[in-house]
Amino acid sequence: MTVSQLSPNEPLSPELVLVFSPELRAQALAYLPAPFWARPRPRRVDVASTPLDEPFTHSLGGLLVARVTQLALIFAAVTILTLAMSLVANAMR
Repeated sequence: MTVSQLSPNEPLSPELVLVFSPELRAQALAYLPAPFWARPRPRRVDVASTPLDEPFTHSLGGLLVARVTQLALIFAAVTILTLAMSLVANAMR
């Protein structure tokens, strides 16, 4: 088998290239087209919204408020569920 016998749209797997002799391996690598790397899209960065511009205490305060709110909602939900189950248990007695 020679490299020219391969179909142009047939992908060369690494396993196939490894079994070639060094001469055929060099021909196969020369036969392959250059790799195409897609360019990454440029990121849009707003200067005013970068986290580095915010003071540390402001961002920390926002995180604490969000976390305390989450915990308060969880506490309220568990309390309501517990009271509802208690009322159902008392009604079944």
